[in-house]
Amino acid sequence: MKKLPAIVLLLLLVAGGAVAQEGSGPINLSLFAPIQILDEAKSVDAFRFSLIYGVNHDLTGLDLSLVGVNHGDVMGVQFNGIGLVDGDFTGAQLGLVAITDGNMQGFQHGAVTKCGQGSSGVQWGLINMSEDFSGFQLGFVNITENMRSGLQIGILNIIKNKEKFPILPLVNWRF
Repeated sequence: MKKLPAIVLLLLLVAGGAVAQEGSGPINLSLFAPIQILDEAKSVDAFRFSLIYGVNHDLTGLDLSLVGVNHGDVMGVQFNGIGLVDGDFTGAQLGLVAITDGNMQGFQHGAVTKCGQGSSGVQWGLINMSEDFSGFQLGFVNITENMRSGLQIGILNIIKNKEKFPILPLVNWRF
């Protein structure tokens, strides 16, 4: 019975290695990159668990990682200490640090959240930053370069493309 976890892990590594040649796989288990089932350039189609640090291209599904990095797009739920997405994100990104360089559609929560161009949804954190945003930001500090429409609630709220009162305490908005 004590050997069962080791046998299951071995089967997962063998199964992951078999699908790694096709460009993506249903799961990726990682101690830290590059010690992981799928190569860093491969995509994950269902589940990634990274004990310390995992890197993949695209991810569709659930990501549980201390540090989870995607060089492509993510669609699903990312629950990380630090979640970094170079491409677009659709879903819920939850962690201490949640950063999407591309378009974020959905929900970001963390001590620090950041999203890129064309983003919309909800950011809830201590410090929320966005390049181009439409939606709701709730935090101590909210900073948006270009707010298309939305509401900020926090101690310090900055909407840089707002002509009158771009910096306001407690509440700021642009509709």
